[in-house]
Amino acid sequence: MTTGGEVVGTVLAEHGVSQAYVLLGNQTVTIADGLHERGGDVISARHEYNAAVMADTYGRLTGDPGVAVTVAGPGGTNALTGVAQAYTAASPMILISAVLPEDEHTEALHGVDDQHFLRKAFEPATKWSTQVHDSSQLKTTLARAFDIATRGRPGPVFIGVDEDILQNEIEVPDAASVRESHDDPSVSADTVADALEPVQAAEKRCLYVGKGVSRAFAAETVVDIAESLDAPVVCPRHYPDSFPNDHALFAGTVGMSDHPAASTALANAEAVLSLGVRTNSHEAAVLGDRTGDDVRIVYLDDPPYEFPASTAAEVVTGDLGPALEDARTILESGAGETDAAYRQAVREEVERVETGVAAYLEEVRSQTPIHPLVIMDELREVADDDVLLTGDAGAAGGAWPNDVFEYRETNSFQHSRLYDSMGFPVPAGNAAKLVDDDRQVVNLIGDGGFLMCNMELATAVETETDAVTIVFNDGKYGMIWNYQRRDNHAEIATDIPTVDIATMAESFGVRGVRVTDPDEVRPALADALEAEEHVVLDVRIDPEAEYVSRRIW
Repeated sequence: MTTGGEVVGTVLAEHGVSQAYVLLGNQTVTIADGLHERGGDVISARHEYNAAVMADTYGRLTGDPGVAVTVAGPGGTNALTGVAQAYTAASPMILISAVLPEDEHTEALHGVDDQHFLRKAFEPATKWSTQVHDSSQLKTTLARAFDIATRGRPGPVFIGVDEDILQNEIEVPDAASVRESHDDPSVSADTVADALEPVQAAEKRCLYVGKGVSRAFAAETVVDIAESLDAPVVCPRHYPDSFPNDHALFAGTVGMSDHPAASTALANAEAVLSLGVRTNSHEAAVLGDRTGDDVRIVYLDDPPYEFPASTAAEVVTGDLGPALEDARTILESGAGETDAAYRQAVREEVERVETGVAAYLEEVRSQTPIHPLVIMDELREVADDDVLLTGDAGAAGGAWPNDVFEYRETNSFQHSRLYDSMGFPVPAGNAAKLVDDDRQVVNLIGDGGFLMCNMELATAVETETDAVTIVFNDGKYGMIWNYQRRDNHAEIATDIPTVDIATMAESFGVRGVRVTDPDEVRPALADALEAEEHVVLDVRIDPEAEYVSRRIW
């Protein structure tokens, strides 16, 4: 006999889980026991949202489900934002939470009147949300969760486990838990070939590459496809790292702020090959808005398990990786020709923007407070090619790294994305370093966002991870303040009282460095990236700095 919580920990270990992100309570300590006894790392976050962010980040970087564990009630609801964010990012993760027994009194501890309220709360933000109140179903439910989280379009799963099962001894079925495996529907090479015909026939064609390519770890295949077509590549705004930015075919992003080269490519295209984009998503809607009425859009994506079939004319859904391999083979043997004048027009827009950004940089390089463009330029100069950035909602972690940073490796920008929650970078950076301690990780965050996740510096110290956190400190919720100013709203509720962020970092046992002179930016970055400890750079920036997308584009 063993407790249900120990069974959960055992099943996680059997499915290859080497670390789980938790904020433990008396209901869930047995899960920690079970995983720890089998060699797994149990990593404590300081808030359940942060535990979910860490699990989300693990899923994005590895392709395996990240696992977070919370207590019932507030533990689960605190994690809901992180789970919803994982859903929009197509990230495989599993949230395991204690839940109350079905016969519990109303208004019980960690409960409301409905004992299934957590399952219902998570249903819209997960691929599967369920509760286990029968111990005989525990192992099979967990096994199914791993399959659902990774099959088709990846995403999160919620499993609530009755607290009585977790805390008490149960009879464990003799049969070992076996991970269910349902292969995604395959797509025949003939089907892919038929779908590609409009793209091969068009002389003005481009690629639209979304997050599904990163989730399939198929970036090299897509580079080969782009080169065979000799076609410009456009990415959705929130996924600029879906294609190598230093490649000659990269034309920027669209959505919210459109790169002129990307706009030119889409507006003049006769055909677009969309790879790894949900056909009825916001990203697909942006594509539709930026293209002409007569354009032929061909979609290749994972099966639409959790969303309706698209009405688009050319849609191929199946296991995306093999479908892309087939597309590469087909196009290598006959891709047709891309119109040279069309390609040149796109390239000229890329070069025009590059020239404008370089001139803007020289204009602001020496100003104080420091201009954010200087930070982004110096970071690209001193960091490794494969540096991984985490970004927050707002300008510091969104607008600046989206507008100007060159992602030379795909899947190297982990951001709160379209869900756009604040406080993402520090926990995400901790998880990224736990996945690959040898890789440089830089967290980009404003002072407002930092105040929502600074507690995870304690986790960085505890796990001895050495990410670099750059706090764009302007004493404001800067993006909203600038919106207030621009559109004549009252400038209220957007000031942040002066906070000595460097000293705050030191109080956690983390090195804090204050940077106020633009000449200090490069050496501070270089030193922080070389350090074998977490470093927080408190950089005083210009709150009125104009985005590149508004100044140049």
